[in-house]
Amino acid sequence: MIRGASRHERGQVALYAVLLFPLLMLILALVLTVGTLEGARSRVRAQLDMAALTATQALDFAALARGEPPQLVVAEADRLAREYLARNLATIGNLPTSPAAIASSAEVAVLAAGERDPITGVIVEVPTVSIRAVVPTRVPLLNLVGIGPVVNLTVSGSAAART
Repeated sequence: MIRGASRHERGQVALYAVLLFPLLMLILALVLTVGTLEGARSRVRAQLDMAALTATQALDFAALARGEPPQLVVAEADRLAREYLARNLATIGNLPTSPAAIASSAEVAVLAAGERDPITGVIVEVPTVSIRAVVPTRVPLLNLVGIGPVVNLTVSGSAAART
């Protein structure tokens, strides 16, 4: 009886393999794509945080010398943030847009204590620099699911000036 039943089931494993293999490959491609995007987001977030931290070096030393609370020189902080961002996005590589273009289009908010951060919506307690940038990222595996190979990651970072 067992031999006869196995004769009728012959080839079912091959059928399952043929049907499930493309689905498993698609799932693997999606997992790799999500991993690639999260890795890129993490690298860009680190660069934005460092750009914001660099921008907090634009302290108004004259105000500090007068005994006033710490303040940032807005134009200098903005320049430092964009310069750092452009220079260090170039190290990420594989960007379809130039790092300078990404840095120039980034939203940089230089805030004094007590102001509301337009990027995070939080009222800051100390001078803060916040940055939000849209970074196009190439993900070649997205072509397999019919999506273009470039995804825009919107990432933000911030740092506070403390003395």
